[in-house]
Amino acid sequence: MIAVFILLASAPVSGCDLAHISGARAVHEALGQRAVKIMAAAAATGPKADALLSALVDESASFNLIIGDVGLPNAGIAGARSIAQTIKADQFRYLGWDYMDLPADGCGKQLITVDFINNRDRRISQMEFTFQQARLTAAKGWQHSFESGPLPAFVPDSNGS
Repeated sequence: MIAVFILLASAPVSGCDLAHISGARAVHEALGQRAVKIMAAAAATGPKADALLSALVDESASFNLIIGDVGLPNAGIAGARSIAQTIKADQFRYLGWDYMDLPADGCGKQLITVDFINNRDRRISQMEFTFQQARLTAAKGWQHSFESGPLPAFVPDSNGS
């Protein structure tokens, strides 16, 4: 599972706590970390996890994870928990903001894509999170198997290619 310390290091928030953020890079980073915290809390149990999910996930938030050609739709905190239990992530990854740092509204509608990786089962779930007022309103994604490893050294064959 994603480290529970991420969950414990963050206090629940109320309202739009990202109003003070005005740059696209900072909004992107804050919401990427927020998506990770939500999934970590959804994979955990207890009152702290419940409080964080209540603070950050809209009760009508839609969740859908497609595995192969089958979708697993759900809603609200139960939807977040269902997705977290399905993906069983032990790592996450999201791309950095490598663009001009333009003005952005941390409380407006924002999208962030985060990959959740289950190394044991060799599955990756790429999830697109939609935030409004810094609360999660939707998450949808696709799960795929993956292969990884070191890049082998190139050895040309006998005809030079």
